[in-house]
Amino acid sequence: MNTPEIFRPRHASEIDRLIAHHPLALVISSEGTQIEASPLPLVLQRDARGEGVLIGHFSRHNPQLALIRRQPRALVAFSGAQGYISTSWFRDRRYAPTWNYEAVHLQVHITLEDSPEAAAAALDTLVAHVEAPYPRPWHASEMGARKAQLAQHIVAFRARILDTQAQFKLGQGDPPEVMEDTYAGLERYGQHALALAMRRRERLEAGPAT
Repeated sequence: MNTPEIFRPRHASEIDRLIAHHPLALVISSEGTQIEASPLPLVLQRDARGEGVLIGHFSRHNPQLALIRRQPRALVAFSGAQGYISTSWFRDRRYAPTWNYEAVHLQVHITLEDSPEAAAAALDTLVAHVEAPYPRPWHASEMGARKAQLAQHIVAFRARILDTQAQFKLGQGDPPEVMEDTYAGLERYGQHALALAMRRRERLEAGPAT
């Protein structure tokens, strides 16, 4: 991925935040002329040294699973807030339109963990993560015997992160008037998540108040 310095995240925590809030990733792997890609929800975990691993699972019927057994290297692509910025919103129409977005690409080595215990643990990890924001979070144990039945149909995995590339293209140093019009347009057309991401980026670039 092309990662110009101007669009790289300033803090590693920005990458972790994106993955935590947008866990559905595209897992891409290839061997020769065969290319497979699967949209999968993943959970990032880091050890005390900051080394990262992604927890997830494949369906046993997924053709990508056989490829992963032969070739465990893969690319995992996460996307965050994104949207079109129209020049029609601007008072000064000399500026070109653009597309703002957040993207994180991870090179990983996938280790399959084909056991009932690993499948159950992967389900527990995912459910705990995505249910956390809710006041009465659901637990996988509430399925009772159906949890073990479901676990039979998946293969858990751990994807060790080998390399990270990130691009947070959320502004191009435009003057205040253009940014004001941009935010107004985003709010008018319901692009609240992108507006929030752009404002968060502005705060990080500005640094702590003095």
